[in-house]
Amino acid sequence: MTRRLAKNLFILLLLLLPGPAHAQKFVQAYSSISALNATFWIIQDAGFAKQEGLDTELVYIPSSSTVAQATLAGEVMISPANGQVIADVGLQGGDLLAMGGITNVVAFYIMATPEIKTIADLKGKTVGVTRFGSSGDVGMRMFLTKYGLEPVKDVPLIQLGGLPEIAAAMGKRTVHAAAFSQPMAYVAQQGGAHLLTNLAKENIPFLHVGVTTTRKFMRERRSQAKAYLRAYGRAVHFMHTKKEESKTIITKYTKIKDQGMLDGSLTYAYDFIEKVPLVKPGAFQVTLDDIAKKNPKAKSAKPEQFYDNSLVQELIDEGFFVKLWGRAP
Repeated sequence: MTRRLAKNLFILLLLLLPGPAHAQKFVQAYSSISALNATFWIIQDAGFAKQEGLDTELVYIPSSSTVAQATLAGEVMISPANGQVIADVGLQGGDLLAMGGITNVVAFYIMATPEIKTIADLKGKTVGVTRFGSSGDVGMRMFLTKYGLEPVKDVPLIQLGGLPEIAAAMGKRTVHAAAFSQPMAYVAQQGGAHLLTNLAKENIPFLHVGVTTTRKFMRERRSQAKAYLRAYGRAVHFMHTKKEESKTIITKYTKIKDQGMLDGSLTYAYDFIEKVPLVKPGAFQVTLDDIAKKNPKAKSAKPEQFYDNSLVQELIDEGFFVKLWGRAP
C-alpha cells in the first residue's frame, strides 16, 4: 500500500467515524421562570451543550405537567418535570423517569396578598397554581395539608398557566396566594404581595426539579444522556464561579435587571440546586405516600421505579465532579 493510498484511507475513516459534528439534535425544555431552571439556560447559552458535542434547542413550556407530556410524546428529550408528575405517569405505565435530581426538596416562597396575615386566613380564599400537578401545585398542597387546610375543599385552587400570570392575578386580587420561586417572588412583591412562608424552612422532601427523560432515550442515546449530565455539572460550576456571567444569562430569561434581585436569585439557586445531581429516594417516597391516598398502585410502588442514578454514579466513579470542583463537592 502506497503512503498516499494509506493517507486517503485514513481520511476516509475519519469522515465515517461518528463525532460531535454528527450529533443528533434534540430539544431540551424549561418549565418556569425560576432560578431553579437556570441550569437549562446556562447549558444552552454558556455553550456547555456544544462543548459536550450536543446539538440542542431550548424551548419554554410552562409547568412540569405540560412539559412532561411533551417529553412523553418525544417532542422534548430532556425536561425539568417534578417527582409527582413522573410518579403519576409511571404508575399509568408511561415511559418517564428522572436521570438526575436538580432539587430534592420543595423550594418555594408562599406569597400572599396584604389581607392574608396568617396561614389560617387562606381558608375560603382562592390560590393560584400554574397547572395541577406542577411543582407549585404539589408544594402548595403539601403546605396547606401540613397546617390543617384541605386543598380544594378549604382552599380553592385555580390554574393560571405560568408564574408571570399568577403574579398579575395577585395584583388584581383574582387569587390571594401562590407558591413562587425567585425571581418571580420579587415580581409578586413589587405588585404588593408579601412573604407568608418560606417552604425552604419546612424541608419537605420532594423531587422539585428533575433532569427528566424517557427510558428509551437513556437506552438508545445513553452517551448523549451522559454528556448532558456533564454539561449540567459544568453549568452548576459556572453559576458558582462566574457570577456576573450567570446573572447576564438569568436576566435574558427572566427580564429582571435589579442587581439585588439577581443576587437573590443566585443565592436561591445555590441553596437548592444539587452540585452532584443524584436523585434522593426519600424525595420520591413522600410523593408515593401522598399519591397512595387516591391511587392504590402507589402503595406497592418503590421509589427506584421512577429514577435512574446510574449515569450520575458513573460520572462520580470517573472522578468528573472532583476534577471539576478541585475537591469533592
